[in-house]
Amino acid sequence: MDTSVFGPQRPPIIDVYTTPGAGTWTNRVGCVVVDVMLIGSGGSGASGRRGAAGSNRYGGGGGGGGSKSVRKYRASNLGATEAIVVGSSGAGGAAVAVDDTDGNVGGGGVASTFSGTAACRTIALAGSGGSGGTAAAGSGGGNGNGSFPGASGGPSSVVATGGGGANSYDGACGGGAGGGISAANVHYGGGAGGVVFSLYAAQGAGGAVAGGAGGVGQSVTDQSAGQGGGGGGGHDDGAGGDGGAGGIYGAAGGGGGASFNGFVSGAGGAGAQGIVVVISWF
Repeated sequence: MDTSVFGPQRPPIIDVYTTPGAGTWTNRVGCVVVDVMLIGSGGSGASGRRGAAGSNRYGGGGGGGGSKSVRKYRASNLGATEAIVVGSSGAGGAAVAVDDTDGNVGGGGVASTFSGTAACRTIALAGSGGSGGTAAAGSGGGNGNGSFPGASGGPSSVVATGGGGANSYDGACGGGAGGGISAANVHYGGGAGGVVFSLYAAQGAGGAVAGGAGGVGQSVTDQSAGQGGGGGGGHDDGAGGDGGAGGIYGAAGGGGGASFNGFVSGAGGAGAQGIVVVISWF
């Protein structure tokens, strides 16, 4: 307890909301200042293309990471209750089971918000899903914007390992791209997920060539942004590897690897949900 010249102080009340969807925060009697921290959800990775030998087959793009937003309020400027939303993530792009078919897009995330009024609203935008692998590209999803932007997803390639998810300073990370297959029938591994520079945590590793699964991005237990999922490996004579899921909170999923006709392509990894934290000071 604080026993400074200002007299004894009540400890703060910390409300942590982790269930995706809408909710309500209650403004306590005697509260003076309110701190809000939000992380938007991460975009999910896309699935890779399934195609014929002798053609380019790109893996799915990695999803984009959700942003982190912070804001301080006078409690007197807020209502007796305020609406909150914990952002939910979309599904990863489904594996392709039909020959000569492009991959499916990854689902986009949902923003996390505090307060329903325009004057007092704080928003942490979500990341978007990766683009499905085609014969020409597999683009990564865009990052969410906020006080601390998330990071974009990695793009696929047919001449090298899938692109890694972008790193972030405090927002959530992007997912790695799924590995592609060149027209010369050379398959490539998936890209690694991005990492938050301010945290000592591990991103999801990229899946190995020949259909290795992408690693899951590490989740952090102190309401911080998570690490990106790795992309699945491409496979010229078998199924593509699935992308890894993004770490809680807000990190993006990895893209799925491309495959040869007759074998399913890799599915995209799911992005992680967001979070809302509200601290009431007295």
